[in-house]
Parts: sequence; C-alpha cells; structure tokens
Amino acid sequence: MFFSSIYQRVSRLYRPACLLFLFSSISLLALAQTNLSFHLLSGYLLSPDAKINKGKATLFVFQEADTFADTFKPATTTSKRPELPNFKRDMVIGIVTPATSKPPRLSVSRVFVQDSTLTVRYIRLADTTKQTQTSVVQPTLVFSIPKQSVLRARLIENGKLIQTIKQTESATN
Repeated sequence: MFFSSIYQRVSRLYRPACLLFLFSSISLLALAQTNLSFHLLSGYLLSPDAKINKGKATLFVFQEADTFADTFKPATTTSKRPELPNFKRDMVIGIVTPATSKPPRLSVSRVFVQDSTLTVRYIRLADTTKQTQTSVVQPTLVFSIPKQSVLRARLIENGKLIQTIKQTESATN
C-alpha cells in the first residue's frame, strides 16, 4: 500500500514531463531532413523553346519522361550518348543558369526533403580566367534523385534562396 501511493505520486508528477518529452521527440522526427542521393546526368542541352527565368537560375522538377524530353535535348556535340533516367524509380532535377560567355562551375552540394519540400542546394563558382569563349553558353546541371512526394521545391544558390516552385508548376516543368 505504501509503495503504491508513492508510485502514484511520482507518476502524477512525472507524467507531464514524460508527455512533453514524447511529443517533442515526435515533432523532431517530423521535422527531420531526409538527405537524398543524386546521380548527375551528362549530355543534355536546354531546348531553345524552354521557359526560363531571365537573369537568374531556373529550377525544373520532372516526374515524367515526356516533359523532360520537351525541356532537355540530348547533346549532339558529344560522341557519348546521354544517360536516360529511369522515371519509374527516379525523378529528374534540372538547374539552368543565365547564358554567359564565361561559364561558371556548378556543383550540387546537398539535396534533401523536409516537410514535403524538396530543397536543392548548389554552388556556383565564377570562372576567374581572363579568357572568354567565342559563343554564349547556357550552363546546366541535370541529375536524378529517388522518386519523392513533394509539394514544393526550393533552389538555393550559394546559400541564397533563388526560386520556390509549387507542385502544380513543377508538374508542368
């Protein structure tokens, strides 16, 4: 009897703390970021009739092969055939930066999903050489990630948010 009354008092005191710990643990799990692996796809050029943002980078999210084929075409200047993405298990992300005669180096630093928002972080390093190319180039990054259920997608260049698109926009891109 004595031990049961002590147990009831202690459990009554610690019950709110246990509940608070439980709910905070669940909320941390819900807010957790899921890092995604990615595979760079080479040998693609931007289609001349693709819709892009003037003066800043543009993000494309493709879940179907035909919308991807409308925006990116295989490059004919290389002897190597481009890799075809598997849209049954993957989705394709495309990043297009403004046209330039001094193309920058682009690299993906991190891709993750958090709260149904796909975030693509990439690094753009300016070309510091004095030489310029005779033609203007449209720098692109094309890569595949495992298929995800996303409502929004964000593009972050060198730590700065460049673009956010919603699912309805990304379905057309």
